Amino acid sequence: MHPVLFKIGSFEVPSFGAMMVLAFFGGLWLARKRAPAYGLTPEKMSDGAFWALIAGIFGARAFFIVQEYQYYFADWRRIMTLRFEGLTSFGGLICGGLALAFWARKHKLSVLPFLELAAPGFLLAHLIGRFGCLLNGCCFGGVCPTGTPWGIRIPGHAELHHPAQVYDSLMNLVALGAVLAFARRPHRLGQVTGLTLLLHGITRFIYEFWRAGTEAQVAAGNASSTYWGTLPVTQGQVMALAISVVGLAMFALAKGRTVTEKNLPSTGPSEVAPA
Repeated sequence: MHPVLFKIGSFEVPSFGAMMVLAFFGGLWLARKRAPAYGLTPEKMSDGAFWALIAGIFGARAFFIVQEYQYYFADWRRIMTLRFEGLTSFGGLICGGLALAFWARKHKLSVLPFLELAAPGFLLAHLIGRFGCLLNGCCFGGVCPTGTPWGIRIPGHAELHHPAQVYDSLMNLVALGAVLAFARRPHRLGQVTGLTLLLHGITRFIYEFWRAGTEAQVAAGNASSTYWGTLPVTQGQVMALAISVVGLAMFALAKGRTVTEKNLPSTGPSEVAPA
C-alpha cells in the first residue's frame, strides 16, 4: 500500500487522488481520439467532459454518503472533505452521464454520439482508477490462501488478501476490448453505450464476490463490502444488476441509425444535430 504518492514539504499528494486525475484524462483521451468518427471535434468532447467530471465527482460523493449514511450522519463534518475519498463509481457513472446528456441537449447536439464516446472512456477511467484503490488500500478482496503469489498485505493485518482491485481492472480491460471491437462492426447508435453498461455491471457483480463479507468481517479487515441486510448480495451487486438491465435494454431496443465506427467520417467534423 502506498496511500501518499509524494510530499512537498508538509503538503501530501494522495495516490488515490492522483490516480483519479490520471483516470479522467485517460478516459478523455480515448473519447477525444474517437470523436471525429462521430462527427464531433475533440474540443467539443472536452467541453462536455468537464461538466461530466464535476457532476460525476458530486454524484460519486453523494451516493457514497447515502450508502454510508450512519457513519456520516453521526458527524456531518465528515462529509466536508477536500480529499478524493469516499466515492462510489456508480454515482459518478450515473450523474456524469446525465450531466453529459444535459450538456449536449443544451448545446443542441445529439445525446447518443456523446454517450457512445464517453462509455468506453468510462471503462478505461475505471480500470485506471482501481489502481488508485490498490495504492490507497481500499476496496480489497477477502483473505486468500496462505502462499498465494499475488496476494497483498493490508496494513495492520497479517493475512494475505485477494487484490480484487486488480481483478476488477483486468475484467474491465477485457470489457473495454470487447466494446471497442464491437464498435468497429455494424451496429445501431446507442448499442455501444448499452454494451458498456451491461459488461460493466457484470464485472462489478463478479468483483463484489471477492469483497463481500459480514459487518464483523469488514470490521476485522477481512472484507471491504458488507452484505445488504439479510440478503446474500451487497448493495453494489444490486446496483450492478440494475446497470446491467438498463444496458441490456439499451442494447436490445436501440433504434438509432446503423453505423460502423471505422467507416464513419473522420475528417471535417459536422457537430451532429439533435436526433
